[in-house]
Amino acid sequence: MLESQKEATVADRISNVNSNSIEIWDWSRAPSGRALDELTELNNLISSVSILDRPDSWKFSLDASCIFTTSSLSNLINTLKYGVHSRNLLIPRNKYVPQKVFIFTWRVIQLKLPVRSELDKKGLDLHTILCPLCDHHIETIEHALINCPNVSSIWTQLLDWWNQNNTTISNINDAIISDQGYSHNSAGSSLWQATKWIACYTIWKHRNLKVFSNKIWNPAMLISEIQSQSFSWISNRSRKKNPIEWHQWLLNPSYYVASPPNRMGIG
Repeated sequence: MLESQKEATVADRISNVNSNSIEIWDWSRAPSGRALDELTELNNLISSVSILDRPDSWKFSLDASCIFTTSSLSNLINTLKYGVHSRNLLIPRNKYVPQKVFIFTWRVIQLKLPVRSELDKKGLDLHTILCPLCDHHIETIEHALINCPNVSSIWTQLLDWWNQNNTTISNINDAIISDQGYSHNSAGSSLWQATKWIACYTIWKHRNLKVFSNKIWNPAMLISEIQSQSFSWISNRSRKKNPIEWHQWLLNPSYYVASPPNRMGIG
């Protein structure tokens, strides 16, 4: 308020001489009282500041690169909230599934599905937090998609359909991230992963139909829908030169990831 030139810049008032800051003030009147105390405090703050002869710029001090990006802020938030770097929560895109399935899968990894245990944490007054399918266990995301007795039978049939009898699906990592069974084959890994994602998506959809529309839970119907829906999405996103055949897919989908890996357009 005491500055006589209201449009003055920092460079007009502070210069750098031999690495020392020199103040060049131009007051409308001599500072006194509280203003003098504030000036003394200001001089103490800038005494160790080195003024450089270049344009000012912003720096994001919370990242080592000093450059602000949305991902760096997201990493910081996830580190504070989950205790892990967000890279550990990311999943690679899978070209065989539509965007809505990818978004659903991302929500599963981020623990963002509105299962009853999560809604209860947010303070919603629910009449029960037990699983609406089995009514015996607390409904967590992992229980709803993997471990509920009414759901685990779906995974058993899915593993049998894919000839993955030596593979287990016991947690979210097995269903979403792990490429067990096809870790040696990138084409097979992507195709198997897509099928598992579609299975999770279908299970959640039918869980909601049971809760909100009182539809009957029918495991046989779910398996049929997973088979037909995965065939539709995957075949439409595969190479068209040698299309996937429905009867072969229904009989043994692992046929399309057998050696050679690009058989029937997969890869």
